[in-house]
Amino acid sequence: MSLEGQRLSAKHQRMVVLDALRRKRNLNDYLGADLDEESTQACVAEAIRLRDDVTAWLKTTHPELA
Repeated sequence: MSLEGQRLSAKHQRMVVLDALRRKRNLNDYLGADLDEESTQACVAEAIRLRDDVTAWLKTTHPELA
């Protein structure tokens, strides 16, 4: 697999994880379903990672906004 293909694959996997966490959060929000500790920790970790990635992207792409 090419480097570009690996990047796309990694991005796809990340989107799958974020979508799964979103679905769990929605179950909690709308149905009151409990969210297990592991999912809560994963959600926080992914949110921090996403924030850091967006901040880095802003710094390189739109430094006036960072």
